[in-house]
Amino acid sequence: MLWRTFLRRIIGVKFVNRHILKSYDQFIIIANHNSHLDSMAIMSSMPMQIVHKVHPIAAEDFFGDKSTKEFMMKNFINAVLIPRNKPEKPGDPDPLQIMSDLLNKGESIILFPEGTRGEPGVMQKFKAGIALMVQRHPDIPVIPVYLDGLHKSMPKGINLMLPSNSKLYVGDAISFRSLEKDVILEDALDAILSAHQE
Repeated sequence: MLWRTFLRRIIGVKFVNRHILKSYDQFIIIANHNSHLDSMAIMSSMPMQIVHKVHPIAAEDFFGDKSTKEFMMKNFINAVLIPRNKPEKPGDPDPLQIMSDLLNKGESIILFPEGTRGEPGVMQKFKAGIALMVQRHPDIPVIPVYLDGLHKSMPKGINLMLPSNSKLYVGDAISFRSLEKDVILEDALDAILSAHQE
């Protein structure tokens, strides 16, 4: 894959345990979020036979501006853009239903439970979306990914890619202790941090 070669040789990304992804036909990936390169890096870790069925979930209000940015997200990274907020009136798009429909079709999604890019090395409180997806689709494996150092390659506020030594760690599928929202969020956070330590 072109992006994988670029990230590995030019940016300096090392993929750790990406072989885990070959064990699954469908999954929900969850990852920490510090850089606009995060989605590209995760997509670059995908096995070629399933990459076309994997969709990073991105904020429509940020990327859906009919610009080159939106074109790149949709056509090069295979992203699906969703509104950040719940529907306020009938007919408004429901972000949870959009994600659920993708999973019902056998597609996979990439979620950043923090909801936005945060401070490097500091995990923000997770949004409820991942818990609601797990509750709706308890049989779909959830794979944790920890991204380390990509913020140095594209710092927040800078649209320039810089070389840096960074790593993408893939962890084993999460065994949630229960389907209670708070437990799911706690297990999800622990799994992402554990992926970094493996």
